[in-house]
Amino acid sequence: MTMEYHTLNKELSIQSEYDTDYSEKSTRLKQLLESAIITGNMDLVREVKTIAEQSKDINIILEEELDIQKLYIASTITSFVETAIKQGLPKDVAQAAKKKFYIKIAHCRNKIELENYNFEIVEELIEVMNQYSMRKYSLIVKMAIEYIHNNKFKFFFAKDVANAIHVNRSYLSEKFTMETGQTITDYIHKVKMDVAIQLMESNFYKFNEIAELLGYRNYSYFSKVFRKIHKETPDNYLKHTDMKSS
Repeated sequence: MTMEYHTLNKELSIQSEYDTDYSEKSTRLKQLLESAIITGNMDLVREVKTIAEQSKDINIILEEELDIQKLYIASTITSFVETAIKQGLPKDVAQAAKKKFYIKIAHCRNKIELENYNFEIVEELIEVMNQYSMRKYSLIVKMAIEYIHNNKFKFFFAKDVANAIHVNRSYLSEKFTMETGQTITDYIHKVKMDVAIQLMESNFYKFNEIAELLGYRNYSYFSKVFRKIHKETPDNYLKHTDMKSS
C-alpha cells in the first residue's frame, strides 16, 4: 500500500504540471480512502490527506461556497458508509455514524473546519469498523451480532440470542468469545451503552428514560453497567463530553 501511495504521488506530481483535467485524480484519491476504510489503514488516510492538500482539483472544491462544500463532503461520506456496510458494518451502527457525521458537517462554521473534518470522518469510520465489522466472523456469530443490534431496545440475555438463532447456548458462547474476544453479555451491554451515549448527547431524554428505552429494569442497574464500561457515571460522562466540546 505504501508503494502504491508513492507511485500515485509521483504520477500526480507529473500530471499537475501538464494536465488540466484532474477528475481522475480525485477519483483515485477517493479509491484510496475507500481502501483505507476496508483495510483499516489510518496511515493511508494521512498520506492521502497530504496529497489532497497539494491537489488542484481539491483546492477548486474548497474554493466553492461553504454550503456546496458541505454537500460534496456529505455525498462522499455517504459513499464511504455504504462501503463500510458492504464490509460487514452492521446497518444500525452505520446509520448512526452517518447521522453523526452529517450533524458535524452541518455544524462546521468555516472552510478550514470542514476541510479538517473531512479526513477525521474517515478516521472515525475506520475506528467504528474496527469495533463492529462482522466480516471476519463465522456465520453463527454474525447472526448473533445482527440479532443483538436489531433488538437493542429490548432486554434480553445470552440464552435469548442462542434461542433466536437456534443454536446451543454453550456452543454459541464459546464461539462468540473466541472470535470477538468478549462475552455475548458484554457485547450486548456495549451495544446498548453506545446507543445510550447517542441518546444522552441528544439532550432530549432523561437518564431514567434512556434506561427504560434500552430495556433495563431500572436506572440503578443501567448506571452500574455504564460505569463498568466507561469507568464513570452517565452524568459525569456527559459533563466531561460537554467540557471537551465547549
